[in-house]
Amino acid sequence: MSPSSFIFKLTVPNDPEGVTVVAAVAAHAVEYANLDADAGAAFLERVREVARQGLQSATGHNCLAVFAAADGQLTVTVGGESASQLLSA
Repeated sequence: MSPSSFIFKLTVPNDPEGVTVVAAVAAHAVEYANLDADAGAAFLERVREVARQGLQSATGHNCLAVFAAADGQLTVTVGGESASQLLSA
């Protein structure tokens, strides 16, 4: 595991508070991946929207959220929705 190569998964309750949980964990991923402040802030806004959409379309009580850095990108996927950001050089 390194700032440019990691993956972790989180099962999030399928309710509106799940957006907050995903955003908080994504903030840690942004920090660990060493994204610059402006790119990180913009990415977190996109992650909030992805989480909202992913949780709204999920069925069941929980939804899988995946946080990954690979191939020069940080990607957060919630349900079938994803947001990616190039890692800082």
